[in-house]
Amino acid sequence: MPTILFMLLIAFLITIVFEWGMDYTGMSSGKSDVIGSINGREISFKEFNDLVKEYSENQRARTGVDLDENALKQARDQVWQSIITRDLVAQEMEKMGVTVTDQEIVDWVRSDNPPDDLRQNFVDSTGEFRRDLYDQFLANPNEFIQDPQGVDQSFGTKWLANYEQYLRERRAQEKLRSLLSASVFISEGEVLQKFNDQQINYEFSYAFFDPNRLVPDSLVTLSDEEVRAYYNEHLEQQKTDATRKVKFVHLREVASEADSHDVRTLLDDLAARARAGENFLDLVYTYDENPDSGTYFNHGELTPEIEGPVFTAAKNEIVGPLSGPDGYHLMKVLDSRKTAREFVHASHILFTVDPGADSLAVIATARDVARQLREGADFVAMASSHSKDPGSAQRGGDLGWFEKTRMVKPFADAAFAARPGQVVGPIRTQFGWHIIKVHGKESREIKVADILIPIKPSAQTESEIYDRAVDFAYNAREGDFTREAQSVGFEAREADLREKATTIPGLGVQEAAVKWAFDNGVGEVSDPFTVSSGYAVFVIVETKEAGIRPFDEVKETLRPAATRAAKIKRTVSIASELRKQIPEGDSLSRISVMNTSIAIQKAGPLTLAANIPGIGRDPRVVGSVAPLAVGEISPAIEGIRGAYLIQLLSKSDFDSTQYRDQQETIRNQLLQERRGKLYNEWIAKLKEAADIEDNRSVFFR
Repeated sequence: MPTILFMLLIAFLITIVFEWGMDYTGMSSGKSDVIGSINGREISFKEFNDLVKEYSENQRARTGVDLDENALKQARDQVWQSIITRDLVAQEMEKMGVTVTDQEIVDWVRSDNPPDDLRQNFVDSTGEFRRDLYDQFLANPNEFIQDPQGVDQSFGTKWLANYEQYLRERRAQEKLRSLLSASVFISEGEVLQKFNDQQINYEFSYAFFDPNRLVPDSLVTLSDEEVRAYYNEHLEQQKTDATRKVKFVHLREVASEADSHDVRTLLDDLAARARAGENFLDLVYTYDENPDSGTYFNHGELTPEIEGPVFTAAKNEIVGPLSGPDGYHLMKVLDSRKTAREFVHASHILFTVDPGADSLAVIATARDVARQLREGADFVAMASSHSKDPGSAQRGGDLGWFEKTRMVKPFADAAFAARPGQVVGPIRTQFGWHIIKVHGKESREIKVADILIPIKPSAQTESEIYDRAVDFAYNAREGDFTREAQSVGFEAREADLREKATTIPGLGVQEAAVKWAFDNGVGEVSDPFTVSSGYAVFVIVETKEAGIRPFDEVKETLRPAATRAAKIKRTVSIASELRKQIPEGDSLSRISVMNTSIAIQKAGPLTLAANIPGIGRDPRVVGSVAPLAVGEISPAIEGIRGAYLIQLLSKSDFDSTQYRDQQETIRNQLLQERRGKLYNEWIAKLKEAADIEDNRSVFFR
């Protein structure tokens, strides 16, 4: 044994000398600190973690609550996406030569229109911008003292040393957006069209030609070549993205019995300290995540496990530890007072009359059960065997505490009129016949201070779950994924992934796992990925590349759509023939005389930006209304649902003054929409083409 220990010591020293000192293998060269890369630019763990901390602190300042583990995982995802966007934009700006000089920042800050987030700190209570104080600040920001009469006195502490860099990045972004949107142009016609769509009111009548009524399926039999023609006309709809079918197991991070025991042990210790005289509120503010000095509760506002012990405790009594759905509670009763609200604690047995059943027999049974209960039969046993209320029957009929307004009137009247211990009924309500037993009545609320400690997975438990995931991944590579999952009690689930999607059914957004699936082939087993509330291990079971589904594969599924398209075209022909029979200047209502199955409906007055009742937002129909003159009937229109004929009845006048007033506003609105869309599409293309490596799962479990 001494020899073995000596050899292990020598091996350890060799590791220190060669690895930690000389770093022959490169494990200590700094690579271990790289959390990912974006087009070759490495992101260090420190850079990423500092941004996550900043994000978390901002969230805590805004909400007053620390992020829990799930929220922290979401924060890491958001920060990672923001780093990707920031880096890709910065790399493109460098290629495009977008720079911001020091003089530009100085001119901007000292201009008559300084940055809004800087300016707002020098606005007094009347909303007036204090230019004098602003200039004092610019002259010497480090020694600036706020005017006690006016503006935000905390601004001096808010001033950040990197504000100049923030302004530089903001101005660079503005320049970039300006370059990208330089080609965006809004024509006068587009502005006029938008104005007309929003302001001009139309009133019209229309005839809808329903292909399902006018063209029976028996009249439309399509050959394979006709279906193929429909297929060729709609090839865009047959395009498929690359897909992967995966199986995965989800190892959830749940607290162990040891974690629960540790929390219980801690609260047992706190209970002993409190009963020995230690100030309970001091313990609350030391150990509770969201401490307060005490809250009043009525009956029904606490869980049943907690309500009974707390409401039967005396003032200043320590209660617990008590187990609840949210963790363990240690409570102290601080006060008790009468209120105007009355509560009853009752149980019931519900008898229902099913359709066709003998109602008299049901009522007779209810009366017999009520008699037995008054003679001393066990209510819990009777409720379990007779009650048709599935929720309360499992609890022996117990309904807990409730106010009178919570129950239907006949039930509430009977329960609140009864004495504690009394059995009443059967009472009839809309739900059936009830036998009620009242356990207690009270008009009291109590004030309690509460130490709540949730039962969470400990670091050791999380490490053990991760180790199980690692072991499973290793064994799954050596054998069959599904059989290995079954052998250790895991459920192997399937999911279909699309290349441009980031969501996995059952796991939520998992961008890194989706990327792994498309970077590997059939049979590959992943390392554990960090997912919501645990880890997931995947295996790829099928791969399909992007393409167009072959005609033979989709022929039969396309046939109903091709048939419907053919029926609509025949309906358009029917509408065209009827249109020819209407004399110029006549009313569209003549259609109903020619074909009594076609009704004429009216729409409006409404703008073309609105939803048309009975038509919706069918673009072919909407686009056919504006060109019509008042009284004119349109040609047959092929819509999404069928064919239409439209007659314009009235149209409001064009208001040239209003148009001049709104012209620039509409133009700017259209410009902003188009520029925003262009920028978002540009960012999406950058991300699609980027070489992004995400190693976060190595650092965060």
